[in-house]
Amino acid sequence: MDVNLRFGMQRDKEIIRDLADKINGLVIPAHILAYQAAPTSVFVASFKNMPYIIDPMTFLLQHSREDLVNDSDELRKSIDKMCNEYHPSLSDLLSNLSAGSRLNLGSIPNQQELCENIYKTQIGSVADKSVTKKAEKYIKRYGRGMATLPRLVVSPYFYFNSTDDPWYGLSLELSRTMKNVCDANSESLEVGVILFLSADKINDGMIQQISSDYASFKHILVWFDDFNESGVSSNSIINARKLIKRLADFSCVEVLYGGYLLMTSAYEGLSAISHGILYSLNKSFAITPGVGGVPERYYIPKFKAFRSLSQTDLILHRHTELICDCEICQDVMQGNPDRIVLFADEPERLRQHFITVRRNEADCIGNTDRDNIVVELRDTYQTYHESISLLPNPDAVVSRSNMSGLEYLNRWADGIEPNIR
Repeated sequence: MDVNLRFGMQRDKEIIRDLADKINGLVIPAHILAYQAAPTSVFVASFKNMPYIIDPMTFLLQHSREDLVNDSDELRKSIDKMCNEYHPSLSDLLSNLSAGSRLNLGSIPNQQELCENIYKTQIGSVADKSVTKKAEKYIKRYGRGMATLPRLVVSPYFYFNSTDDPWYGLSLELSRTMKNVCDANSESLEVGVILFLSADKINDGMIQQISSDYASFKHILVWFDDFNESGVSSNSIINARKLIKRLADFSCVEVLYGGYLLMTSAYEGLSAISHGILYSLNKSFAITPGVGGVPERYYIPKFKAFRSLSQTDLILHRHTELICDCEICQDVMQGNPDRIVLFADEPERLRQHFITVRRNEADCIGNTDRDNIVVELRDTYQTYHESISLLPNPDAVVSRSNMSGLEYLNRWADGIEPNIR
């Protein structure tokens, strides 16, 4: 199972550099690359043989005007720059929307022009911008790397509710157009398509239609909208597994925004997941990228989930056997739960811990059968749920409330256990 990191913040850079041997590639959001072209492109190019893709982020065109403007009621600079690279009309179209309105499907620019411009942006952003004069100071910082092409050209995509949704039809048309653009160019790059949908709306007919429509594509990335692993239902887990298994019959399938739960879809043929460092394990269409800060939290390997440092403090004092034995935690914790507070002063160690554990989890998935994972999830619930749910929640707004328990582990087991045909 490959683990790809989604580049989201400039402060991620040093962690990515330190842990480059524990990840398989990068996902670069197009609006970040457009806004911070020189530092981002030089950083990516500074790695030797680091595969990457650029997420075109075209679903932002479906957002309302309020989601896309800053406090001055102007289009956010990152989105403005991205749109200007894609098509000269896009920024004006978004800026001129009335309050509460969105672009309609008919306002999307000429498909051929849009795909050609996105293609040029994706193959040129790292390869060309890394050698501009503006990038010289970043070359001194990160070193001069080879101009590299992405491992895939990712086609424009939009969120859809069903295969009858016009946005689904447009995404499919754009994917086919992008495939033709790639075939007409000499870089010999393959197309990756993104399916952006809700797992709870998937049904057998939808799976059949999608697999028929996308049968000619060799690389499919799936984004399950707002797939919050701590709250997702067992039925949604089964739906996601069914879609992944069907797509994997003819394509290399990856998941955008996934955690341990979706990693278990390796048994259905999933080849990779991507997420950020401590963030972006799930993402909703309703959330505008770049809104909100990144919490400092600790990943508890046994629980397959994050907890705040204050919650982790109480949990590890009650159950010292849950102290992680990765090399980062051995150095920081030294088997003593009192030392959890040291992570607050060295938040980069939290990130190192998480990526180290995630690498171990990805490797173990390939060496453990599904039945054993189901047993482990149920055993963890039985062993710790009651104890954890009786602990006071130090983060609670209302006093005297307790921590959330581990109910999600049983839902995971219920969703993972059935065989998918």
